[in-house]
Amino acid sequence: MKSPEKKKLLVEACNKQPYVDAPVVLIFCKNPSRVKFDFPDYVLKKFAIQDATLAAGYSQLAAQALGLSSIWIGMFDEQMVMDIIETDLVPSSVLCIGYPKQTKFPKPRRNLKDLVHVIW
Repeated sequence: MKSPEKKKLLVEACNKQPYVDAPVVLIFCKNPSRVKFDFPDYVLKKFAIQDATLAAGYSQLAAQALGLSSIWIGMFDEQMVMDIIETDLVPSSVLCIGYPKQTKFPKPRRNLKDLVHVIW
């Protein structure tokens, strides 16, 4: 987003989170019409959410691989964001990307048995 005015509006739409003023802000939107399967509407909407979420997640990984930092924002006013970017697609997440002010060491890994749950 190149417009400083729109960037200020986007900060407002994202609960005044300062990260939204990053050099690069990507907005991922759900688009059920892109899903080319003959499934019920609720399934198409679920696929659209998954597609947008995967795209955002992979974008975060790509940014990290380039030495950039990113912050995922999921708490925002959907309608305000839609009005700012002038779309009828519903946003699912906002990804703010920039250069880190400092490099932090990774947090210790969690124990695998705390993350994986066997149900059978």
